[in-house]
Amino acid sequence: MRGNYRWQLLPALISSLVALISSLVLMQLKIRRSSLVFLAVAGLGALGIIASAGFAYLYPLFVLPVPTGKYPVGTTSIDLVDSSRMELCDPHAKSHRELFVRVWYPASKTTGTKAPYLQDPRLFPSGRFSHLNSIKTDAIVDAPLATADAPYPVAIYSPSWSGYKTDNTFQTQELASHGFVVIGLEHPCAVPLAIYPNGRVIYSTLPAADYSSSDAALAKFLRVAEEQIVLRTRDVSFVIDRLSQIDTRLQQLPATDTPPRRTLDLANIGIFGHSFGGAVAAQACAVDPRLKAGMNMDGLLFGSVAKQGATQPFLFMNSDYPRPTAAELHSPDGNRRRSQLTDEWGFQQRERWFQQHGGYNLTLLNAAHFNFSDTPLKSRIDNGGGKISPERAMKIINAYTVAFFDRQLKGKESALLAGVAAQPQHRKSGSPFPEAIFENHFSSN
Repeated sequence: MRGNYRWQLLPALISSLVALISSLVLMQLKIRRSSLVFLAVAGLGALGIIASAGFAYLYPLFVLPVPTGKYPVGTTSIDLVDSSRMELCDPHAKSHRELFVRVWYPASKTTGTKAPYLQDPRLFPSGRFSHLNSIKTDAIVDAPLATADAPYPVAIYSPSWSGYKTDNTFQTQELASHGFVVIGLEHPCAVPLAIYPNGRVIYSTLPAADYSSSDAALAKFLRVAEEQIVLRTRDVSFVIDRLSQIDTRLQQLPATDTPPRRTLDLANIGIFGHSFGGAVAAQACAVDPRLKAGMNMDGLLFGSVAKQGATQPFLFMNSDYPRPTAAELHSPDGNRRRSQLTDEWGFQQRERWFQQHGGYNLTLLNAAHFNFSDTPLKSRIDNGGGKISPERAMKIINAYTVAFFDRQLKGKESALLAGVAAQPQHRKSGSPFPEAIFENHFSSN
């Protein structure tokens, strides 16, 4: 299939072809017995095979964690156009803001076409991540909806600064298997390439999230982040406005039973996001009361919520990094100082939130920033993950994600959320997972 070749195999194929041609030439020249020449040719082939094996190891055809809920997972995509807003970053004039969302939902059948990990092979047509075009998920394309337990609570997913709606498929599939309808957003002009069903393409106009290289870069990042938080929270509210359209689309899917009157439980809507998407989740809760709960995975806060918080139940998940010392915050190394300063903001923002509204806080030991996404599965080098294995991190994150939304959107209790009162002077775990430091900052549970 076009786009599904593995570039990692090219060194082996090229070197093998060179070795074959060289052998034929040598035979024609009657120097077959030249051991030195033959050793060189064989060595070339061996190097090619080793290189290909190495590339394939570093960029594996990974398998996503199998969802653990009782439902099979279905998925479909829906194009939503916001006629009230113009798309300012689109080079084509007079175009409206358009969101091509992906929906994961509880299905009634396990058979059918498994959805590809990437929605379109043009996202990574070549290069080191082209192998993602060969990855299949556990979700069945346009599978029949499981109707017996409908309507289902809704969980909206917002990705990172320049992330795609599929970046947390390990998590969106898990939620769907436990009886949630999950809507993955992609924010146009932020993702490197946004591709729509009508052939429209929008390229990113978003600068890189550079906050440490200079004071000017930090100031620019903060300014752009404040603009983006407004834009993306409007995207979230627009999607909530269109939930009835999404509901209609789900009811139009092939059914094995009579479709319910309503697929989505519009009284129980939550939101979660990774990195900047976590900031979007928090700000969306602050400005849209239709959201009943939110979750931020390792993201700073921006907008009004950075100081005021939000009243909805909220869960913070954090990577394992120590709080900066006074010396680090005043380091003569500008890069180090600015990086530590942003870390300190995160600690202060969470403390302020918990003092004002309570909440939950989870620190995942030995985890780094991208452990809260699929990214560590995509490559074994420079993947932004910590020492914890990607699969173990995903298991823990999924357990707490389901427990949190089960409680807040379904009213189902979970022992995972009991935790312990936060004790700043030393770490204490209220979790059955040794790697998870879970704190309950509500005065009563």
